[in-house]
Order: sequence, then structure tokens, then C-alpha cells
Amino acid sequence: MRKNLFFIVFALLVQLLYGQEKYIIQGEFPDNSLDGKYIILTDKSFLPDEYKRKWKASDDEVKILVTDKKFYYEGTTTRKPFLAQIYYDRPTFSGQTSATSFVIEPGNIQIHITDWYEEGNVSGTPINKDYNTCVIERKNLVNRIFRTICLKGQTSEAEGAYSFGSAFEDFEEGELAFFEKYVKYPDVIRVMLSSYLEVKELNKRLVDAKYLRILDLMPKADRDILIAWREYTMKREEYWAKRRALTDSLNRNAPRFIERQINNN
Repeated sequence: MRKNLFFIVFALLVQLLYGQEKYIIQGEFPDNSLDGKYIILTDKSFLPDEYKRKWKASDDEVKILVTDKKFYYEGTTTRKPFLAQIYYDRPTFSGQTSATSFVIEPGNIQIHITDWYEEGNVSGTPINKDYNTCVIERKNLVNRIFRTICLKGQTSEAEGAYSFGSAFEDFEEGELAFFEKYVKYPDVIRVMLSSYLEVKELNKRLVDAKYLRILDLMPKADRDILIAWREYTMKREEYWAKRRALTDSLNRNAPRFIERQINNN
């Protein structure tokens, strides 16, 4: 008994010494179709072009066995809260692998997937409760309306368009509120915020002031990373624009036999 007590106390001391905090992830799927299979838990706090962090996240992936629709995992972390995902092998509306995002933080994280076409609801810890209310529920509504429009062919109907537009505005407002509340945790918001900062078209390089305000509130090191990444995406788009223009020019001025070959391909 004393020996067991000693080991428990020793383990707690080691955990405190290294600043590790425990978290539990437990969840449930809509049916038993994944029983006996593994889902993948992975870090999703890196930007699209942060390949070193992406590779590390891939190396650190964890497999979790699904039993009787349920999954359970205990882990420890020395990091501040960060965005993560679980992947599971189910087709979504677009045919891709399903995934649910949430925040890894100390505590008991609950994930309930009730619809294979939507992200699961997350709860149990403070940030995840807000993430569910501000982001997941609103994102699921947007996707639900979009699926309905596509399935019923309502793309041009004013009512469907208005409903989708209103839901999307509500989703953006929810994300912004979440950014403002958790700006002190860059690894929680940086990926979501980056979608508003990335330059994908040169004629759309302006960023809404409300997102720049969030950027200004971030810790300097993380703010500098996002600013440098945004400048990189702008230069990359400038390069692709010049390349497209050069390719178009070559095609327009190609000899007839080359034009015929291009058209045939």
C-alpha cells in the first residue's frame, strides 16, 4: 500500500515538475460503423505552409480505437491550449474524410457526433464550450443550408440565398467573438484567423479592419509570423498571376500546329 502511494505521489510530482496537465477526450458516433477501427487525433494549429510543424504533427498523431460507438483517450500536455482534430473514415457530403475540430486543454473534453455530415458538438471544458457555441454550431448550420440548396436545386432562389447569407454572416460574427476572447491563445485561433488574412486573389488583398485588430492583439511573436505569412501569400499570388499571363501570351502567339496540339490536349 505504501509503495503504491509512493508511486502515485512521485508521478504527481513529476507531472507538476515538468508542467504537464492532463486532458481526457471521450466521444460517441451516431452508429457502430466505426467499431473496431481507429480514429486519428492530430494537432491542427499550424498554418498551411508551416511544413515542419505539419510533419511534427503527423509524427505525433495518436490512434484511438472505437468500441461500441465510443472512443476514449487520456493524454498530458505542456502546451497552452491549441486546436486539434480527430479524423474518421466516413464519407462526407463532398466525399472527403470526416473530421471534428476542438481545443486540447486540461479537463474532460466531450465530443458528440450525431450526424455524419457535420462536425461533432464539443463541450466539457471552457474553451470548447465557447468554440462549440461560436464556431461549430454556426458552421454546421451553414453547411446544412448549403447541402439543402444543392440537393433541392435552390441555388437561384432568393429565399435560399438569403438564408445561406444570413447564416454565413452569423458564423463570421461567432468566429470574430471567439477570436477576441481567446486571442491570448494563438494556437487556438491562428488557423481560423489565417483564412481571413491569406491573399488568394490580388484584387482581394484588403483585409477587414476587424481582423487586423485581432492580429494587433496577439502576442508579438505570433503576430509577426502571421504578418510574414500573409506577405508570403501575396508574393506567391503575384508570381502565379505573372506566370498565368506569360502562359496565356505564349498560347496566343504559338504557331498553328502548336495551337492545334494545345487545343487537342
